[in-house]
Amino acid sequence: MAGKMNRCWPLLVLLLAAGCPKNIPQAEIDATKTALAGLDETADCAPETTRAAREMWENAQALLREERFEEAKTALLAARRLAEKARQECQEKKKRQAAAKPPPPAAPAPQPAAASTELPAGPDKLQTVFFGFNEARLTDEARQRLEQNAEYLRRHPAVRVQVEGHCDERGSTEYNLALGERRALAVKGFLVKLGIEPGRLEIISYGEERPLDPGSGEQAWARNRRAEFRELK
Repeated sequence: MAGKMNRCWPLLVLLLAAGCPKNIPQAEIDATKTALAGLDETADCAPETTRAAREMWENAQALLREERFEEAKTALLAARRLAEKARQECQEKKKRQAAAKPPPPAAPAPQPAAASTELPAGPDKLQTVFFGFNEARLTDEARQRLEQNAEYLRRHPAVRVQVEGHCDERGSTEYNLALGERRALAVKGFLVKLGIEPGRLEIISYGEERPLDPGSGEQAWARNRRAEFRELK
């Protein structure tokens, strides 16, 4: 892994030579390189998350080569969090193994403790994300929830989902349908950046037609500005 990452550094020299050093997210690159330095140690105890971290690092390198620095920052952050998640999974696995009691010598059945060596179950459902008034921009909280949703989708590769965009009751029907579509597209685009296949994600906008909270007022409106997920058969 270290060799693969070192081969990417000539890219940064070229970008600096091109006259855009102020745009290069060097701090994020350095932090991500540090976070990924120990991935070889997690490959056996957290293979899926380790692989996702490496793929996200490669995605970030591709975005840097294209000078898409803001998108690269998102990919770098996701790579760091995945690397941290891989280390956490390994630590939890070691704790379970240390705490597991050996089976009785005369027991003919397979050891029940073997199940404890599997990866943690991860999120058990896809989480709804919420938006600000008249916004299709993802908040930090929404990004964190989508990272968990991406983990769920990686653990369930056969699942396809429909991303549903919703709005509060203010604004015309036509405007809210367009805003709901932008929200669904923003969610899909972020999940794709996290490595989810685009073909697994469909989008639809319901505008204001399907409120989560039928009330009127800021509390209800805040709940209705959202993107929800529905698993497709």
